[in-house]
Amino acid sequence: MELEEILKEIGFTEYKAKVYKTLLYLGIASSATVAKESGVPQTKAHGILNELAKEGFAIMIPGRPTRFKAIPPSSAIIPIIEERIQKENKLKEEIKKAEENLLAKEIPKKEILLFQGWNIIEKIIEKSLSESKEEVDIFVRFRKVHPQFLNKIEKLVKKGVKVKVLGPYRKEREHVMAQYKLVGCEVRSIKEIHFPLITFDIFDNDVVQLYFFSLTSESEGLLVRIEDEDTTKLLREIFNRLWEKAIPFKN
Repeated sequence: MELEEILKEIGFTEYKAKVYKTLLYLGIASSATVAKESGVPQTKAHGILNELAKEGFAIMIPGRPTRFKAIPPSSAIIPIIEERIQKENKLKEEIKKAEENLLAKEIPKKEILLFQGWNIIEKIIEKSLSESKEEVDIFVRFRKVHPQFLNKIEKLVKKGVKVKVLGPYRKEREHVMAQYKLVGCEVRSIKEIHFPLITFDIFDNDVVQLYFFSLTSESEGLLVRIEDEDTTKLLREIFNRLWEKAIPFKN
């Protein structure tokens, strides 16, 4: 590889490479002489020579005119190349570490679990309530509420967990709304929704449970548990939109 090509590889412009190469050939020379021999305009050649002197590729010799002496490539260029090699090796190590750290991180858990039959559904609901720490949103039909759930909810409220209960309004179900209200829940109802076949609970920011029950028997129900922050966020937005339109229950 020619010297000019090497110089361009380390960042020299075409004019700068020509000026340095010419100065090496001449040994000691003024900017006018370097300009004449290199074919670079004198105004540019003089500026480039000053630049080379500042960067350690040449020495400025005071006088009239000012002259310049080139530093040999072995002393001026090789240290730059060695420094770049060190930087590149360090960068390679950093890239490897970054990749290792990325691979070491646990992939966020996203699970969809299915449970069938009231006995197992009952246990899952109790477990989910017990593990909640911040907020539980419950969308129900306001049918008969199981005492063990009310006990769990009451304990949550006492621990500072916010519990909101929402469902369709029916006059004959007001006593159920009152039960939720009595244990400390915020309770609202919607008149526009009559008898939803699907109900759901939202636990904190990462769990949603959907319930599918037959019209005749809860024992034939199906629970779909989704452990995913994005899904939870989406369903909570839907719940909150319904909540804003709902009427607060006043016992």
